[in-house]
Amino acid sequence: MQTEYALTMRFEEACTALDMESRQVVKIVELGIIAPRGASPEEWHFDFDMISTARRAQRLRRDLHIDWSAVALVLDLLQERDRLQQENALLKQRLRRFLSD
Repeated sequence: MQTEYALTMRFEEACTALDMESRQVVKIVELGIIAPRGASPEEWHFDFDMISTARRAQRLRRDLHIDWSAVALVLDLLQERDRLQQENALLKQRLRRFLSD
């Protein structure tokens, strides 16, 4: 049996790692930019993918001069674009196989 270990950090540690005030971290959680495990900030646990996403959100906010809700929208659009690119690549691969037969 294989066990998967995920390193996580608590709310206060995430705030420190992100160099963000707690209210900002709460805001990005409320907007769905990241989704920590736990019912409240005192119970929240963040994995490193969430920290990476939050840092990406910070860069978008800073570079584009947009608010957090716009950042959430941009991240959703980027995720959808990535999904569509993967789907397109798969369809191209299937088409090449079909045409080569």
